[in-house]
Amino acid sequence: CCFEIFAYAMVRSQASEFLLAGASACGAITLTNPVDVVKTRLQLQGELRASGAAYTGISQALLRILRQEGLRGLQRGLFATYLLQFSNVGCRFGTYGSLKQFFGMKQGGHSTSQWLSSVLLGAVSGSIAAVVSNPFFLLKSRFQAVGSEDVLHQHLHPSLRTAFLDIGRKQGVSGYYHGLSAFIPRVSAATAMQLSTYDMSKDIFLQSTQMKEGIPIHLAASLLSGIAVTIAMQPFDIVAVRLMNQPQNESGAALYTGPVDCCKKMVQHEGVSGLFKGITANYARFGPYCTFTFIFLEQLRLAWDRNFGV
Repeated sequence: CCFEIFAYAMVRSQASEFLLAGASACGAITLTNPVDVVKTRLQLQGELRASGAAYTGISQALLRILRQEGLRGLQRGLFATYLLQFSNVGCRFGTYGSLKQFFGMKQGGHSTSQWLSSVLLGAVSGSIAAVVSNPFFLLKSRFQAVGSEDVLHQHLHPSLRTAFLDIGRKQGVSGYYHGLSAFIPRVSAATAMQLSTYDMSKDIFLQSTQMKEGIPIHLAASLLSGIAVTIAMQPFDIVAVRLMNQPQNESGAALYTGPVDCCKKMVQHEGVSGLFKGITANYARFGPYCTFTFIFLEQLRLAWDRNFGV
């Protein structure tokens, strides 16, 4: 999603941009989903408890899940994740490119105003993508939590289709949008940082070094982008996961009434560090995911242009 990528996107159809971005994200998440499963379980374990941890780190968690649940456990929620990636990434990349085209943003600048404009457009496109993809993030989080002995509540569904239909039948349309109040800032922050920092990092590398366009440049810019994204979205990410996976108590009321209440209870019962549960796994997931997504996207665009033109 660098300036050059979207300069090409301005003459490539938005439909193809949506397809290529979604396919790139699905390819990337296939490789990184096991770490995403670990991230989700680390964020949910010890919920509103001062102690108790089945997972102590990324490697230990991966091995524990593999031993107890097999390869299937490491890829829990994969099909829900595909739907999430295709809808979320395809929407925000496509919307970001359309907005840059609409406002006439050009390639080749890395001024403060250019960067701030990229941040703003990224936040807007992220907000739109969050509304579109919230149901799939909810399903992904719930499926990934199943099987952990240290998650307070687990939603047991035999299939993705059954889960989707059950939510609609029991809770209506609103059931698909639990946690939206935290998911919108989560995706907005992630998109704003991801797209703007990748834009600027790649452009600076190209202008200040002798490096040429290629995978090394894409890798370096993506790794920097991953750091920025992880820091920006971590508090919103854990709150969104907990709001979406939360159980119902005996009176039928939700465990958390909203993002603020969730943060307050987390700090009260788990300490401030509770807000940062899974942050290492978050980067271990998002860093490679971000890298693979951009690399796959660049390569797919080149292949598309060679075969179909722009």
